[in-house]
Amino acid sequence: MTAEIVYEHPLNTKIRTYLRVEHLFTQLSSLRTGQDEAQQLSFFSTLFSLLDMLDRNDIKPDLLKDLERCESQLVQWSRHPAVSDKKLQPLLQQALRFQTELIRCGKLAMSLKEDKFLAPLRQRFALPGGCCFFDVPQLQYWLKLPTSEQQQQISGWLAQLALTEQTLAFVLNFIRQRGEFTELQAENGFYQQNAEQFELLRIKYSQDCYSFPTVSGNRYRYAIRFMQLSEQDGRSACSNDIRFQLACC
Repeated sequence: MTAEIVYEHPLNTKIRTYLRVEHLFTQLSSLRTGQDEAQQLSFFSTLFSLLDMLDRNDIKPDLLKDLERCESQLVQWSRHPAVSDKKLQPLLQQALRFQTELIRCGKLAMSLKEDKFLAPLRQRFALPGGCCFFDVPQLQYWLKLPTSEQQQQISGWLAQLALTEQTLAFVLNFIRQRGEFTELQAENGFYQQNAEQFELLRIKYSQDCYSFPTVSGNRYRYAIRFMQLSEQDGRSACSNDIRFQLACC
């Protein structure tokens, strides 16, 4: 069976930040049970990258605004006779719960940023050349602790990020479901269209086309160019007609 790839391209800064943070959460999830030293160090590196992202980009106001939009849209849908109220009510309750908890929680991940064990490590991991044990002997000691003790601490750290992760997943899922995939063709590997103030493009294509999409544009207009890997230039424009599916969200 031919594999299909879904490529997502943000059309504004907010969605770009959302996707970066989501990607870091996905990496944390896969690294949290790492058994060897390299995976454990990657876990800390990813955790600190996530904290840096949350420091540089205050996503809490954006999440609250998007939750309000979700709530408003769900209320509108609930008035439609063809929409099942049983399916909408849990989503509406989630949106309201996330709003309440976000307002109460203060600055995101603040407790982790002030953690007495993590804070010194975070400073050292930011150094050029990476982190060595002569900089952080406490980390070398931690890596030798029993796995059960390590996992207990990791679970505690991630629990402090759970609200951010769950809220972001809820908002991104809502945004993604705003767009339905439509069959299109990129003539000579190129397609362009008005964006109509969309926030996210989702491009589904077959691996059999031996090319990949690149996107340029903004919330008003975008262009999709399919490219091929090239040994000489790294990548080159595809000249074939490419069938793909596009969802504008």
